[in-house]
Amino acid sequence: MKSKLLIFLVFLLYISCGEKSSEKESYYPVIGYIQLDDSVLEISEMVTDLEVPWDLEAVREGELWFTQVSGSLHRLDIKSGEKKDIFQIPDLIAKKSYGLLGMTVHPKEPLIFLHYTFAVPKQGQEEEIRSRLVRYDFKGDTLINPKILLDSLPGATYHNGSRIVIAKDNTLLFSLGDIGKVNLTQDKDFLGGKILRINLDGSIPRDNPFPNNPVWAMGLRNTQGLVFGKQDQLYGSDHGPANDDEVNLLVKGGNYGWPDVQGFVDNEKETAHAGKVDVIEPLAAWTPTLAAAGLAYFGNKNIPEWENSLLLATMKGRSLRVLHLNNEGTKIVEKDIFLQKHFGRIRDISVSPSGDIFLSTSNRDWHPRFQPWLYDGLPEGPDRILRIRKMSKNVMIDPSKQIFKKELEPIELLDENWSYEVPKEFDAGAQLYTQHCLTCHGPDAEGSQDLIPPLSQTDWVTGDKGRLIRIMLLGLSGEIEVNGATYNQEMPAYNHLSDQEIADLLTFIRNEFGNKSGAVIAGEVYEERKGLKR
Repeated sequence: MKSKLLIFLVFLLYISCGEKSSEKESYYPVIGYIQLDDSVLEISEMVTDLEVPWDLEAVREGELWFTQVSGSLHRLDIKSGEKKDIFQIPDLIAKKSYGLLGMTVHPKEPLIFLHYTFAVPKQGQEEEIRSRLVRYDFKGDTLINPKILLDSLPGATYHNGSRIVIAKDNTLLFSLGDIGKVNLTQDKDFLGGKILRINLDGSIPRDNPFPNNPVWAMGLRNTQGLVFGKQDQLYGSDHGPANDDEVNLLVKGGNYGWPDVQGFVDNEKETAHAGKVDVIEPLAAWTPTLAAAGLAYFGNKNIPEWENSLLLATMKGRSLRVLHLNNEGTKIVEKDIFLQKHFGRIRDISVSPSGDIFLSTSNRDWHPRFQPWLYDGLPEGPDRILRIRKMSKNVMIDPSKQIFKKELEPIELLDENWSYEVPKEFDAGAQLYTQHCLTCHGPDAEGSQDLIPPLSQTDWVTGDKGRLIRIMLLGLSGEIEVNGATYNQEMPAYNHLSDQEIADLLTFIRNEFGNKSGAVIAGEVYEERKGLKR
């Protein structure tokens, strides 16, 4: 009888300890669970009332650092629940997908690195967007001693990147998007579309692949995730256009092929380019695109089902992808899908030393507002940061909360099967429009109010063919007026398309969406292209 009483008392003590442990962080409400083969994971809400949190860093145990694209830096003390507003970038310009972007915290030293966009005034012209990478000391609850490491980096209203990581050798690696200069992504003297590597003081490491050059890897479109794996291998997630989002194993001097190779080398044009340039294919590619964003490595044994995996945040895919690696870290051997559509667009992800996983949503950014046809519903309210962690065996599941499991099929993206009923001669142009134009201008070519101009029934499309071809070849920036409304966004150049592809695309646009104008032929594109080279 005494032994039974002793066992009962020990059990009560065990349960009470578990309850105290969970009460300690009761200010983080549990909102759901993930059931794996053996492990049960708890999802809790850590921070809310946010507007586009861009970067998360959980490298220091007990602290969560995060930024908002509007220029603010914050730190959460996980144990106490206290959130501190640390810093506001004073000279930042933020709009659409630019502002305060990449951030990293040194794991041992009081250093923080921030990448943000700023404006350079130009007399009589629209201001020019640039970006810079700055190192700060942090002391107490603020940042001091700013030191610009890379200044006046090429910038644009889109494709600025960026993510930042610190290697074990105390060098810094940093992703910069192509800023629409797609023909320069494989040029080592242009910094866009690259992974850059510098020392923490801004100097260039002697063992970089190109002397006195920060370029580490090239041929990338817009790398939105960057992380080291267990063997110090560097992985990156790259946004594709309307096809071939990628996860890459990034190596010294590697060329990843954009724009000549998109995803795997799997067509005649890409094979020809790969025959001239040593192109490295991705570990994985997705078409239609998921908007592959933040990337983290999970190497902790406390969730054995996910050990040695890459965790990929997706925005258009609205999911967490678990990409299981082989022992060497050189291949993705299995892909799992979790949380589709439940929390909306997930922009970033970070893993703490103890194995807690942090996610940030991005449902308040420009994309859902101006491209609503891509979404069939997003969570309402502000953005937030969530935590996923393994539950203790002695903690009870709240039966009122939803339990999520691995999903076998990806959601069907709303533009996945988009097609146009057009005469056969317009088929090629319709496919090119879907690939290159639909995401911004929309399936009906009406654009987005105050942001993207329409292509329907406007003289910009139906008028001077030469002007239209030149816009395709050179891109467009600055303020323009279309059908009585003013727009001021950049359009990238599409001079990487062949003469025939540009002709097919423009012919389709000039004869659809209420437009009835003459065809564009490849010879006209050739002549305009030739004239630009003089």
